[in-house]
Amino acid sequence: MSKRGKCPSLIGSNAGAVKPTVAKGKRGCHRCDEEILKGEKCFEVGIPNTMGHKNYCLSCMGEIVIQTQKDLEKIKQLAE
Repeated sequence: MSKRGKCPSLIGSNAGAVKPTVAKGKRGCHRCDEEILKGEKCFEVGIPNTMGHKNYCLSCMGEIVIQTQKDLEKIKQLAE
């Protein structure tokens, strides 16, 4: 499946706490729409001020972590 837009970052976005979890039922990845089957590892990223969360497969979460690292490097460079 195709990915949705620019890779999100955990910096400067509407992302809440990240929680690794095991799917208790079938769900879809918020970024690539791939199915996450029951028993598979995935990540839940909380949506602030709500009880909801977004689900991400391991592949997409890896890309999000890389994008977050890039954003942190930019912030670090600005602070020097």
